[in-house]
Amino acid sequence: MRPSGSTDLEACPVSDDLLKRLLDATLNAVTDVGQQLPEQQRAALAVYCYRRAHFRRLGLSLASLCSQQALVMEAGHAGDLIHRQASSVSTEGDAISRTAKSGKPPVSLYVV
Repeated sequence: MRPSGSTDLEACPVSDDLLKRLLDATLNAVTDVGQQLPEQQRAALAVYCYRRAHFRRLGLSLASLCSQQALVMEAGHAGDLIHRQASSVSTEGDAISRTAKSGKPPVSLYVV
């Protein structure tokens, strides 16, 4: 499938103010703001951010909110790879959030 998304790699698909808000936001706020964008714009922003090393984490967060089809439409094979990576990062993030700060799994007081 040929990508039909942006061909201009330098132009940000959202305003500078919105990009700054997203960069300053927590992960939950990124989800809230990202959900307000149309899916194609969200996919374009995810690809735009992913292509910049200093925005890559934001790009993966936004990509996790996109369908695989939207990312592939935006960036072709690269969109598919971004979708896979975003899916694996969110799975790892869930596992990490369940571990204690010391890196050990949480302790249960349940008596067997």
